[in-house]
Amino acid sequence: AGHPAGAFGGACPNASYTLPRRRRRVAPSASALASFGAKLGALARNASALEIGGPTTAMGGLYAQEWASVDVVNWSDDEVRNIQGNVYGGDRVAATGGGATSGSAFYADGRLLGQLVVADGGRLEHVADGSYDVVMAFHVLEHFADPLRALAAWRRVLRPGGYFVVSVPWAEQTYDRRVPVSTIYDLILARADAADSSDDPEVLRRLEHRVRAYHRLVDLDTCPNCGDDLATVRRLKGYHWHAWDLALLQEAMACIGAAVEYLDIVDNWHQLVIARVPD
Repeated sequence: AGHPAGAFGGACPNASYTLPRRRRRVAPSASALASFGAKLGALARNASALEIGGPTTAMGGLYAQEWASVDVVNWSDDEVRNIQGNVYGGDRVAATGGGATSGSAFYADGRLLGQLVVADGGRLEHVADGSYDVVMAFHVLEHFADPLRALAAWRRVLRPGGYFVVSVPWAEQTYDRRVPVSTIYDLILARADAADSSDDPEVLRRLEHRVRAYHRLVDLDTCPNCGDDLATVRRLKGYHWHAWDLALLQEAMACIGAAVEYLDIVDNWHQLVIARVPD
């Protein structure tokens, strides 16, 4: 709502986005995580944030920033319930009621931040347009077969001038190291298939072929739970549908109409992007 219909069958909310004729290359600058942390801290001051797939376990001190509020959406009730009393990278995370459930109040280091909700993080049907200043997703986007649909939903709930803060694993340092990196063309084709939810037999056939091909390429020694069964893959959400690099992150942000302000690899395996949507 409020966004143009978009290009390429609606895959790109940015109607003026032009597909690259050749693969662009973006080299990492090997910056420190502290640089990203400083930028995130500046964004956090009195901002309202929605975290997809959290609470995160990867970003130390994330909830210690000066957020006005942080709400968390996770697709698994078990994941949400397991947070009670855990310490994540320096933040002690807890929820009301002796164990988190959907709709629980969310606390970090004794401070009330927001709510934990179990919902589809790729659709956010329970969230009104323009509800948040920042949408965060750490190691989540790679688990969507149709990441452009998810990004469009995340953009919808951002206020004008709001920010994406997104990380994906750097394929070269994960069990995806032998998997070809996806292109923006791959993401647009996945959007055309409605890949995360389709029951169309032809779409399912293509997705099953994709899962089996991935299973042959992935490093099973470091991913013993990577399976080749489509139904299980879709249910458990633990599968990497796309291998990402910095160039693909940059293209995906351009596709949804967000201007990249930070893009780098930190800790030798996190790819991190901060991107702003127009006012």
